[in-house]
Amino acid sequence: MKTKDRSESFHVLLWRTYLIQPCWLVAKSLLEHFREAHRVMKESYYSKIERQIDSFPSLPTTVAEVMRVVNNPESSAKELTQAILPDQSMCVAILKIANSALYGRPKKVSSIETAIMVLGFNEIQNIVLSKSVLSSFAEKLHRDDDIIDTFWEHSFTCALAAKVIAEHLNLQPPGEYFIGGLIHDIGKLAMLLTLSDEYAVETWLTGFSTTEKLKKERELFGITHQEVAGKLLRKWSFPDKLTFGLEYHHNPEELTENQDFALILQVADAMSFLLCQHSREEERDQIEENFSISQQLQELLPGIVEKWKRYKLPWDELPVEMWYNWLEIEKKHGSSILSILSAQ
Repeated sequence: MKTKDRSESFHVLLWRTYLIQPCWLVAKSLLEHFREAHRVMKESYYSKIERQIDSFPSLPTTVAEVMRVVNNPESSAKELTQAILPDQSMCVAILKIANSALYGRPKKVSSIETAIMVLGFNEIQNIVLSKSVLSSFAEKLHRDDDIIDTFWEHSFTCALAAKVIAEHLNLQPPGEYFIGGLIHDIGKLAMLLTLSDEYAVETWLTGFSTTEKLKKERELFGITHQEVAGKLLRKWSFPDKLTFGLEYHHNPEELTENQDFALILQVADAMSFLLCQHSREEERDQIEENFSISQQLQELLPGIVEKWKRYKLPWDELPVEMWYNWLEIEKKHGSSILSILSAQ
């Protein structure tokens, strides 16, 4: 068939398909085509994210060995030391953290075995897990800009907030809440790695993740960042409590157990957002003249007080203000921890 004939056939098809039909039928047909195209695109995004998760390497052998030793109640400090020693960068990180202002040790900790005795098995495991996850993303995410820095500042502040709240509520071990806060948004980084053009950092890595924002994320990409985090942690064989906590930190009420862990991550996330937003003193003073920290958290998380009471967690104005003030102090003392954990 000649080119002219093909062109004429196309125009005849277009005329038969749309132009001789009523306007409402044309609009309906176009809408159906658009919806189908959007569905196919979402499935494509979802498949790409699944492949990206599969492409992540397993965490270092050190992680598996440390988890094995820590989860065995008959293990000794010597066995945990032997599991860590082959990984020199991990040894350096543990010693630096043990001697940091965050722990305020009067005497210098100079050996891994002493660090284990000072910090405890669970805290050592949390340091190993945190450093391994951060290193894994540092190797893949070749970016160095203000938005990524802000992302990690928020994540680290969330980690400290979760730890502060857990300590004040006497929930053990507080270090588990720290790592939950630190990596609560790693699903966003996995989505950014997969969809570098579509997953705009200015939109998805900044601001607070409201219910509306989560709905939009699912609508556009077929999945939310918290679900991606859950998939990634399962690949790495993380404990269920951490995995489910990250997977439901925006909707803890949907969990059937360990709701308190996810609820604390949810509040820590909002508290971190407020502290990072209040970084300029004049802005904070202006906001606090009208609203308490408790009121600002309730504005970000509608119904949060009722949820906490439902799961028998205490929520009172004074302790919440105290958590926030203590978080400010902890952030100043722990400013070096993030760089230690992310160092290659």
